[in-house]
Amino acid sequence: MIPFLFVILGLVLILCEFYLPGAVLGILGGISILFGIILFAFQTSSLMSIVLFIAGAAVAVGLLIRFAIWRIVNAKPQYSIYSNANQEGYQASSYDKEAIGKIGEVLADLKPGGYILVDGNQHPAISIGGYIAKGESVMVIGGQEQSLMVKKE
Repeated sequence: MIPFLFVILGLVLILCEFYLPGAVLGILGGISILFGIILFAFQTSSLMSIVLFIAGAAVAVGLLIRFAIWRIVNAKPQYSIYSNANQEGYQASSYDKEAIGKIGEVLADLKPGGYILVDGNQHPAISIGGYIAKGESVMVIGGQEQSLMVKKE
């Protein structure tokens, strides 16, 4: 009876992990389930019973995870941590495309990353040719994520 209680406690802790993330409850839940399996193995002499208990615990964890994900996705919007909102138009940070082909001045040494000044605006930049010292002129040849790609002029 006690091994079953440890497995149930572990399942409850794993379910709580979905709503209070941080891995502590999930780890404690896994340890509790493992302890329940070990306790069951010491109390039972039948290998088949132990294998069935382990399989049952694994199936229970799988079903619990499916239930938790289903519950999060299908909860009322005001109670859910899942956003099903349309994110059309969302754009991650990007580089200034108008700066390509322009000359800039290095504000902070590019080792290979640093900052440059182009048309009075400061931009993060990455040197494709290695180290470029502060004050030197660079040509903007492209961009990657939010940084401009530059080479020594």
